[in-house]
Amino acid sequence: MNPATTLFYDIDTQRDFLLPGGKLYVPGGERLLPQLRALTQLARQQGIAITGSICRHFPTDAELQRNGGLYPEHCMDGTEGQKKVEETTPQRPVWIENRDYAEEEFKALLRQAGEVYLEKQDVDIFVGNRNTACVFAAILEGKDDIVVYGVVTEICVDLALAALKDRPVRLHVPVDGIAALSEERGKETRKKWRSWGVHLTSVAEVREELKRKA
Repeated sequence: MNPATTLFYDIDTQRDFLLPGGKLYVPGGERLLPQLRALTQLARQQGIAITGSICRHFPTDAELQRNGGLYPEHCMDGTEGQKKVEETTPQRPVWIENRDYAEEEFKALLRQAGEVYLEKQDVDIFVGNRNTACVFAAILEGKDDIVVYGVVTEICVDLALAALKDRPVRLHVPVDGIAALSEERGKETRKKWRSWGVHLTSVAEVREELKRKA
């Protein structure tokens, strides 16, 4: 991995998932916090681009149980639980909402020198934000390696890797930087990733690999 051609992809590292008492708390999610801090610091020290997704839910969203969906209310717009954890809070965020943008407004957003985050209202980012395809095309340009981390292993992380696996990039997942709602489904999902050619690694190994190429 070369810092100039590597992208860190941060998936849904928000309070409602990672902190005890969160509305959709991932068991042991708080154990990820030191690793998430290390990844964020590594990216900033080496000038590695960071992008990612966040859940931003509204009362009418289809995935919520109140509307017949699978999940309880979580990461509701404007709540404390919707905020990112301190360890991954962006310094210069560029928030891409799930709405139509004027062409020039959208281009101006993507030209900003900051950390680009897609706001989504569905577990599948291509369903949850209508701008995903255009954003991916922009942020993946010139990238050879993508380091993917966050939550939840068998849901949003899996969907993100499925969307990336057929692209001409190498995918790396530090397994100490992800967490599952179900340990058994998490194991099955990681096995599937290996069959896709995803490199399962660790935060320490990512750091060492980048250090050799810096």
